[in-house]
Amino acid sequence: MIAPGPGARCWLDGAAVPVEELRIPLADPAVLAGLGLFETLAVRSGRALDLEAHLARLEAGCGRLEIAPPPAALRPLLGEAVRAAECAACGWLKIIVTAGGRWIVACGPMDPADEGRPARAVVVPWRRNPADPLSGLKSLCYAANTVGLGFARRRGADEGLWLNTRGHVAEGCASNVFAVVGGRLRTPAPGEGILPGVVRSHALAAAGRLRLAAHEGRLRRERLARASEAFLTSSLRGVRPLVALDGRPIGDGRPGPVTRRIAGEVARARLGEAGRARLDSHPPAGEV
Repeated sequence: MIAPGPGARCWLDGAAVPVEELRIPLADPAVLAGLGLFETLAVRSGRALDLEAHLARLEAGCGRLEIAPPPAALRPLLGEAVRAAECAACGWLKIIVTAGGRWIVACGPMDPADEGRPARAVVVPWRRNPADPLSGLKSLCYAANTVGLGFARRRGADEGLWLNTRGHVAEGCASNVFAVVGGRLRTPAPGEGILPGVVRSHALAAAGRLRLAAHEGRLRRERLARASEAFLTSSLRGVRPLVALDGRPIGDGRPGPVTRRIAGEVARARLGEAGRARLDSHPPAGEV
């Protein structure tokens, strides 16, 4: 999880707060139980990518958890955050909503070389449960993802992949997973216990435009390992070639042609949508 640090700027309930002074009461269920939601957006050239999709997912998640969504003042504040010098060129923008009614906006810079960088993954020893009440939510209850990523990093990998309780590939600690098998894209379906990512949706739409067959369903570990190529998707890093799994190369161990085509199409779509976004517009009453 991206966390505010040096170079980050933060706002609490709409007011600018130094990152080291930001406080949430201990009684807030977000602190006691991780009951809250967040969204992390990529910022490129002064624009927040996929803004509407992220806000729609946040509002839907608030409905599921019966949490009050952030007020209309959120949207103009996002415009101010995106214009922050530290993150305007290449950075991240985070929105956090707590069950206690607090809302936070934070932004900071990121290394542009991280986007699209080839990744190596290992399968973590724990399982995702599709029946978990938090399944499919961008929840603040994020400890399992952090532990999984630490497991992967200690083994020299960039990402940890989760199997679900059925034994199928589910998702990465911070990404969705795609495999190219027989020229066809395969990716776990939402019912497999995944968070359906915003860039995952872009990748599926890109496959349609490129007339590449795509299947959402079960993805077995063995099929991923034998794929001709594979890739990960996430909001901050876009489409990222997955070149190795559990220490063995996927395909020839290099980014493949399908991955490159999908990555290019997704990047064009995201930048085009960002150009049409209106950060400073005020939504109708009751919307975010």
